[in-house]
Amino acid sequence: MHNLLLALGLVFAPALFAPPLAAQIVEESLARDPGPLDFIQGDSYEQWILQSLAGDALVGIGTNGRVVPRLATEWRTQTNGTLSFTLRSDARYTDGSPVTAEDVVWTIQELRRHPKASPTKRAILEGAEAGIEAGRPWIRSPKPAGRLLLELARVPIAQRHHPERGSGPFAFQKEPGAWVFTRRDHFLKPRIEGIRFRLLPDPAGIMAALQKGWLTIGAPATRRQTEVPPTHRLVTQPMHAQLVVWSRLGVGPLQLLERWRKDAFPPQLLGQNARPSRGLWPETLGFEPQAIAASTTPPKGPGTLRLLYAAGEESIEKLLLALRERARKDGFDLQLAPVEQGLLTDCLQKGEFQLACSMVVFDPSPWAVLEYLEPNGPMNFTGWRHPRLAQVTARIQLPGDPAWRDLQTLWAENPAALPLLDFQSVIWVDKRLQVEPSPLGLYLHTPGAAGWRWNR
Repeated sequence: MHNLLLALGLVFAPALFAPPLAAQIVEESLARDPGPLDFIQGDSYEQWILQSLAGDALVGIGTNGRVVPRLATEWRTQTNGTLSFTLRSDARYTDGSPVTAEDVVWTIQELRRHPKASPTKRAILEGAEAGIEAGRPWIRSPKPAGRLLLELARVPIAQRHHPERGSGPFAFQKEPGAWVFTRRDHFLKPRIEGIRFRLLPDPAGIMAALQKGWLTIGAPATRRQTEVPPTHRLVTQPMHAQLVVWSRLGVGPLQLLERWRKDAFPPQLLGQNARPSRGLWPETLGFEPQAIAASTTPPKGPGTLRLLYAAGEESIEKLLLALRERARKDGFDLQLAPVEQGLLTDCLQKGEFQLACSMVVFDPSPWAVLEYLEPNGPMNFTGWRHPRLAQVTARIQLPGDPAWRDLQTLWAENPAALPLLDFQSVIWVDKRLQVEPSPLGLYLHTPGAAGWRWNR
């Protein structure tokens, strides 16, 4: 699960933008402190951005959503489902050491062993084994090979015994108040000098900086999205992203939310960024809209519901305030409880909530929704289970298999989560900078920021 970061921008004095274009780096911001770069423990969306710049996975995901080579130049699937990889000879860590099969195995084993390893990566590697044969690393998992290969794009390979060290297209250095990435001699051949992030959680500050041309990239306030300054252009990215609510009170509150989402959000509040969700799983992943099929009757007001969400995200807070007003029409007091992002994640993982809300960015494959259902799935925060789950998932080998419809039907009987809104990314980009949009955003695909370039 990834928390969606819609606002990336940085405010600097105009004098800092005086050097010639060739010497400029991209200036951005982070809405939250991502903490130290850590390929084993790091798991926030901001941390994923850092890892995408400083690290390489065995494979990447292209702008079309397909698996592409990254650290591995090629791979093959053996008859028992084992994936075997041929590593690049020119991949190097920042200390000059080559990326080896031993690094791959150490990363896989450490993610499975470490008690504080990323829950997302741990779920990807559930039941996995790794080893070396004829100098080539191999990985075997209970999951279908096609699914595992896609998910391995989210597992950057760290240097053995150095979880902070990657082989990515940019070298990372933490400076006072800034996260700085500088171009490396790398097989993706990055075309920009680097990227500098500073902490800027205030959307109003981002907006002001965009209008003054001080930001390279930033997300405008919804109400001003059409007023692009002359220094920037509008870039829209369709995303596999939703605002999702989990319920530990059973399906009843979700049935209410299914009703409320239809008319809770005024169009002027949504702007170009979002539209109400229509089903249970993202339509962008190929799922048809499907309603909750529970036989229970939704609760009637008056009643009280408590909803946790990440504090500090102004746009989300406004949307939830609109949802609260809609709930009042049906006699419900929807109590909104903002908590720090780390605490929200902790509450979700421990199941300490009634209702909890978060942004989710899905991988570009229907396999991503299994994170809701599987016993150790990183989005199964309620202990959801079904006696027929294993039987149905065993019939799924490829996207488009008929068993996907059966799986959604199982979930519809008693879902533990419901999407409220489907999102796309609307950003302003400096006209001098060429970027590659994708359903994963600007960073998480291959080549990501390494493919950006300045217009000469």
